[in-house]
Amino acid sequence: MRGPAIMRISTSLLPLLAGARPCLAFLAPSPPSLARPHNIVGVADGKNAADGAASRSRLAVSAASTDVGAPGTADLPWSELGFEFRPTKSHLRMVYRDGKWGEAELVESPYINVHIGATALHYGQSCFEGLKAFAHDDGSVYMFRPDENAKRINKSGERVMMPEIPVETFIQACNDVVKDNIAYVPPYGSGGALYLRPLLFGTGPRIGLQPAEEYTFLILVIPVGDYYKGGLAKPVDGLIVDEYDRAAPRGVGAAKVAGNYAADLIPNMEAKKRGYPICLYLDAATHTKVEEFSTSNFIGIDNGKGRYVTPASPSVLPSITNKSLQTIAKDEGMTVEKRDIGVSELTDFDEVIACGTAVVVTPVGSLTRLDGEGKESSKYQFSEDVGETTRRLYDQVRSVQNGETDDKHNWNFKVQ
Repeated sequence: MRGPAIMRISTSLLPLLAGARPCLAFLAPSPPSLARPHNIVGVADGKNAADGAASRSRLAVSAASTDVGAPGTADLPWSELGFEFRPTKSHLRMVYRDGKWGEAELVESPYINVHIGATALHYGQSCFEGLKAFAHDDGSVYMFRPDENAKRINKSGERVMMPEIPVETFIQACNDVVKDNIAYVPPYGSGGALYLRPLLFGTGPRIGLQPAEEYTFLILVIPVGDYYKGGLAKPVDGLIVDEYDRAAPRGVGAAKVAGNYAADLIPNMEAKKRGYPICLYLDAATHTKVEEFSTSNFIGIDNGKGRYVTPASPSVLPSITNKSLQTIAKDEGMTVEKRDIGVSELTDFDEVIACGTAVVVTPVGSLTRLDGEGKESSKYQFSEDVGETTRRLYDQVRSVQNGETDDKHNWNFKVQ
């Protein structure tokens, strides 16, 4: 059964709304039930932005038309995309007020009117997600594991006292914003994807420290290419961080809250100035155990024993990419170990991987630790080139995302 049509706000109406209450109220439809295979029923009947636009693609890749429109038909240099913000047709917005979620809106303007007392601004009551949608060879578009992102944003929201978003509502919202921006989904063969950034934050005013009564959930979308041109970069050199901690024991390290990333800005920039593109954090209590990279989980590969080793710290964000790679590794007969990893154990690994949604995997060629004077005290060396296991895991997960191999774990959700 089709739900009610999503409301659409035109840019021309925004001046009229600027003086109104910070967010618009609307009623929530009953979320649809989902069944395998993942065919999401869209609720938006807006104009198809992709109609008649196939000729504007600058990449020589055919964009087959489907019932939701043709991906890759926006006027963009598909073969030149990086991982950066680009304007698209719309974002999706929902507001939680009076104890319930309102109806979803597709909004053309990239701006939002927020109360000066919003808890997101004063107390950091904000969390977000990241996932991707991919065009397949037949012109259809699939989202990769949005159900896992729905579960994770709810865990993050719970940690900072924000309301739950029903999993079905989250997936439906992702479906509808991708559908409305179908022209911006990079075409099959370009190596790109449509990156979705769901964001949940407190928009109700509070001056005392307490949760808001109003929250806004939005999803913006951005067409992105390979994080590193060519799909898998030459291994990068990493720096083990001793001067700063990413997360405290029993803190918010396992939640994808905005403040976790702000805390990484200084150490990240300092490391880059020293010539290290990536930082590795240790446990805050002892600085003897590996936790995670700035924006990525840590994976150590021991090819001799067929081991895939990743930290089990409660301060580490549970990566959906890591979870997927673990399943693939098990399918291939590797032993997956989730446990504490001492810094001294770094010598046991042939390959080290930083994994996350944006890059999938980043091979790490070395990890250096500095002393109090900024001089090298130890250096752990790994594969100088992209390792065999790193390459295989990357190729496998990308093949599933692109629809080039059997999706035996039902990770892909079709956009309809």
